[in-house]
Amino acid sequence: MDRQLKLDTQLNKTAFDLVTYSAVGYFVGVAASVFFKRRAFIRNLSAGLFAGFAFNENQDVFNRQL
Repeated sequence: MDRQLKLDTQLNKTAFDLVTYSAVGYFVGVAASVFFKRRAFIRNLSAGLFAGFAFNENQDVFNRQL
């Protein structure tokens, strides 16, 4: 039961981090899009980069628990 609780906690943290970092990345992209013509591309690119960072940050911890 303890192992399952740790996995569930890590999955919840990963999901929360993905949402949080994507939102932060999106708003960084909104701020950066002032300087670029392709605004939607910049917003989506920065949101994707921040989400990738969140995934990589949690991937090692998750794999160690499996």
